Amino acid sequence: MKALTPALLRQSLQKLGYTWHHDGPNLIGIRTALTVPDLFNDLLVCCWQQPAMPPGLGLQQQQEFLASWLYTGKDGKPIRADGVPGPNTTFALAQLAATVGTDRMKTWIITTTPGNFYLHQPLSKLGCAVLVPGQYLDAYQLGLHQNKATHPALVQTGGKVRAYRDNDRDFYAEETKVVEEGLFGINIHRANVAGATPRIANWSAGCQVFQRKSDHDELLLLCGHYRAGCHNCYTYTPIPCCASASWLRRRAFLY
Repeated sequence: MKALTPALLRQSLQKLGYTWHHDGPNLIGIRTALTVPDLFNDLLVCCWQQPAMPPGLGLQQQQEFLASWLYTGKDGKPIRADGVPGPNTTFALAQLAATVGTDRMKTWIITTTPGNFYLHQPLSKLGCAVLVPGQYLDAYQLGLHQNKATHPALVQTGGKVRAYRDNDRDFYAEETKVVEEGLFGINIHRANVAGATPRIANWSAGCQVFQRKSDHDELLLLCGHYRAGCHNCYTYTPIPCCASASWLRRRAFLY
């Protein structure tokens, strides 16, 4: 069984004819084949090429750099930017030295499909939106979900996406023959502020939603590094889970 790696994802996307970014983050949604309704059982993967640390930084600035790129200490916890040397900082610096110039990867539990609330009460007369797998080049930007200052997110303001319209009002988000393209506000955002949200419920009417805010914060932190370089435009590539990656379906139940 193949392990999920940046190389495998790059190969998979390139076989589909999709773009792989070397100068920005590759945001990939993996929709599992699970049919259990209203659960967060998909993945969002971010792959990026790790840049080097700028020279001449003091210890606290080095720690800030390490933390912003999601390096952890020997204890497995995020690096604290307190200016105090120790084994955790030393460990993280060694990890940085070993990964500069290579592709790194981070995965989080999300949903790529809507919850029961909007499946039964769709916002559109055509039915609830289920994002169609594909690649949406530069379709997302750092902004605010529903214009709420307390809810930063990746918002669908840079380009159109395609959505199946599921209108049978059952408990399952399904691919249908009705497909619509447009600016629907299918954002990439978080669920509850605290803890792991147990059910999708009304958190998604088609949006890609993180089960944990802390995970979503990590995604926004990574995207923020590229904001100027990519002109605040990010590509999102949702794909279905293939049979060879069945381990993803098992992993989803670990969270």
